[in-house]
Amino acid sequence: MIALRQLSLYWIQISILCLFSSMLHAQQFDHSYQSWKTQQQAHDQRLKASSSTADYYLGKPSLQNTSATSKQSSSKNNSSKKLGSKINLNTASTQELQQLNGIGEKKAQAIVDYRNQNGQFRSVNDLLNIKGIGPKFIEKNKSNLGL
Repeated sequence: MIALRQLSLYWIQISILCLFSSMLHAQQFDHSYQSWKTQQQAHDQRLKASSSTADYYLGKPSLQNTSATSKQSSSKNNSSKKLGSKINLNTASTQELQQLNGIGEKKAQAIVDYRNQNGQFRSVNDLLNIKGIGPKFIEKNKSNLGL
């Protein structure tokens, strides 16, 4: 009976010790969290203060500058696509083909690939066999296309 009483007292002491240690651990965690939270709030305040300065937009693209740049590049593209001489479909490189209106890198490569697989073009209308090229393209570029 005495051994049973001592054993139960022992378990009570261990339970109390575990309870206090977990409470101590919880208090330490709370203190660590509060410290971290204070540091984060201070960091957030520094970020807010620095973002309100006049230099904030220096690292961001301006819509005005972007539209001006695109207008300049589109006018350059239009002027470069106005050709003085015809482009020979049977000998032109992808760079030369890209000078045509409506032809980018992929379509120019498709024209060269078609030429390599099927031989020389017999007619400008052979371009219609290439995916993505239609009658409107031939109409627009008829004066610049040759064989």
